Amino acid sequence: MRLVALRGRVVTDYEVWPEGTILFRDGAIADVEREGSSLADEADEVHEYPEALILPGFVDLQVNGAFGVDVASEPERLAELSGALLRTGTTAFLPTVISSPESLYEEALPAIGKVTGGPDDGAEVLGVHLEGPFLNLDKRGAHAAAHVARPDPGLLARLLDLGPVRMVTLAPELEGAGELIEQAVSRGVVVCAGHSDAGFGLSYGSFDGPVGGVTHLFNAMSPLHHREPGLPGAAFAHPRVSCGIIADGHHVHPEMVGLAFRMLGPDRLCLVTDAIAAAGAPAGEYRLATRTVYSDGGVPRLGSGAIAGSVLTMEEAFRNILAFTGCTVPEAARMTSTGPARLLGEDRRKGRLAPGHDADVTVLSPDLSVEAVWRGGRHAYSRMRA
Repeated sequence: MRLVALRGRVVTDYEVWPEGTILFRDGAIADVEREGSSLADEADEVHEYPEALILPGFVDLQVNGAFGVDVASEPERLAELSGALLRTGTTAFLPTVISSPESLYEEALPAIGKVTGGPDDGAEVLGVHLEGPFLNLDKRGAHAAAHVARPDPGLLARLLDLGPVRMVTLAPELEGAGELIEQAVSRGVVVCAGHSDAGFGLSYGSFDGPVGGVTHLFNAMSPLHHREPGLPGAAFAHPRVSCGIIADGHHVHPEMVGLAFRMLGPDRLCLVTDAIAAAGAPAGEYRLATRTVYSDGGVPRLGSGAIAGSVLTMEEAFRNILAFTGCTVPEAARMTSTGPARLLGEDRRKGRLAPGHDADVTVLSPDLSVEAVWRGGRHAYSRMRA
């Protein structure tokens, strides 16, 4: 196989190498070099990015849609979405399906399963994120009340059988939720607490058990209060749990994003977009599973005014987390790549620029816009060619 080298400002776990080199072979990272030219001398093909940041490709754990494509209602367009996401620096993602009628799941989940993995010319589909339907009705957010369900092991089993479910968001305080959590974990599914009114004690206890994450921290959950810290307080207090957060400056105030960063650190805070079809698309009317959502280019909303997902991209989230927290570039990369990969159990092949990992790379120009993307060692996107 041909050896391909990228040279530039390589972002590692803890520092930026100003004159680093990454060597690809057969879709994986073969070697990395802090300085010098020995790896480039070995390569059949060398790409120079002297002023750019070379980072691990972004991993987004919550994508309802983008660029006019809705995952749940148009799963046949998933390959199109996968290709479009590359321009935002995203090289792997979880298509997300919110609470829906069983008939929609029966169509969407098998269709997503057909493109899981996917070709190298698009972001890799890592599986499905089921956000619901086992949610607290009072914290349902944009989920239709008619499609929120009580814990039902039979229904969960049917959903898990329909497609490659990798993550489930549910409310751990619901009667019977414990059985669902054990059921999902026994099948290798990551369980996250979300759309939940759980108090501090129950939340902390669930994190002591199999619940490994929190979905969109602060949004659609019990509040952080000085006498009842709720689910967010339990996440801050617990040493293990990881939290997704929507860093668009609208879903969560920038100062609260900063607080979450200080409490959780860059290894337990994962940036997600929760993007819907309106992301990267003009203002207008869009679908979110069975719901109609209106976007004016800002925060998408239902007709009732309730927030319904976002138009955030991972490229923007990366820039925002630097601005909101003052974190370092390697810390931002751990929140957009390393941490999400770890939460999903993909950290042995995703989320780091290290030998043996997939050659998924995002190159950011000095203004932190996406300049190029390499997916599985293939030059999959270049702004100059877009």
